[in-house]
Amino acid sequence: MEKRTEGAWLINHTKKLFDVKGAQDFEDIELAGKCGVFLSNLAASDEQSDLNSDKVSSIAKVSNIKKTEIETIKSKLQEARLIESGKNGSLSVLGITTSMVLTHTSDIFSNCNPTNYQRAAIELSDNISDLPKGEKILSEYISDSHKLSKSETSDLFLQSEGIGFIDYEKLEDGSKFYFNGNLFRREGVEKTNAVLSSLKFDETNKITELDALLTSKGCITLESAKLIIGEQLLSKLQSIGMYDFNDVSNSREVKTFVTKPAAFSKYGNPFEEDALDLAKAFVASLYYGMNFSSPTRGKITMLSALMRKLVNGYEVGPAPAIGEDYKLLELKRVIQIRPEGGKYYMKLLKKDIGALAMQVLEFGDTTEHTFSGSNIYAGSITNYVGPEEKRYINRKTQSPQSKQSVAELIRTFRG
Repeated sequence: MEKRTEGAWLINHTKKLFDVKGAQDFEDIELAGKCGVFLSNLAASDEQSDLNSDKVSSIAKVSNIKKTEIETIKSKLQEARLIESGKNGSLSVLGITTSMVLTHTSDIFSNCNPTNYQRAAIELSDNISDLPKGEKILSEYISDSHKLSKSETSDLFLQSEGIGFIDYEKLEDGSKFYFNGNLFRREGVEKTNAVLSSLKFDETNKITELDALLTSKGCITLESAKLIIGEQLLSKLQSIGMYDFNDVSNSREVKTFVTKPAAFSKYGNPFEEDALDLAKAFVASLYYGMNFSSPTRGKITMLSALMRKLVNGYEVGPAPAIGEDYKLLELKRVIQIRPEGGKYYMKLLKKDIGALAMQVLEFGDTTEHTFSGSNIYAGSITNYVGPEEKRYINRKTQSPQSKQSVAELIRTFRG
């Protein structure tokens, strides 16, 4: 497995482990994943960052890192020569792109000397990303590849199902068929056609209409998608990962946007390109600014000029909306916000993320292939809840972070 792919799975699994208790069997996965998330949230893409102790503490909170974990994680990143500790808890961080964050995450995992059981947990998810697989053939492959006993393999599948590393549906004979939310992020023609073959004619026509709209725009509101194909069918397709749901919120409202999982596939493996959901968050936030922000707040009217200015290293603004609509991106250090006279300026810190977002917003869904001999298009793209978490919430329930907690963190970043 490529290091970037392994790093992406480590971060994916770590996000699933955030709210799980008693998952000691996956400690090295969680440690490496938290190192990757923390490193991403610390670093700009092409310049060194010097952060005081207050900002480091705030970034740790955003990264879901506990006080009891922070010193271990900092130690791991120092061993890898990615950060340097200064006086009074300050840190200096090298400029690192998202791609390199994934590679470093993989290296940290390897240096932890993980068990075969943990390596199998990564392989298990990656193996069902291309096509769903039946229980018998999948369990035999994992057992043989990682030298696990029958009881270890059974336990791994049970834990992976409970945590959410993998999903399954039961077939008529009682056996299980495994898949995950990454299924439609790779070449999706056959996969999508397989789904559509089980639908009624009118449902297929509705999906054709929705896909055409997403192809041209790259991102639409949840309300627009429901009007086209209906809530029930949309929920069904979300649960198998055929569409991504992205939440972006400010103090006024929460808006959900629908995108397609393979929107970045023209630029590489979309699972790797945006493993941390940062470009998706940027796309949804900017789409909100273009379509729902009023002129008095700072409506985005010249997207290309704005994005090019950001990617070239300049500030944009001032506007009141910048201080409200991009809080998650600020906390994840995708952007830096500077207040002045009741309005705000924005500067891009992660230029690779900005460039990805700009491509999707300017050119719509940027996948290169459409269905041969079919009207159906294969293809995806913000406080922000990412698509995999939204898909998982569609099967389970989770409470959002409090507004007061977010406000306190924002004050630290702008202080």
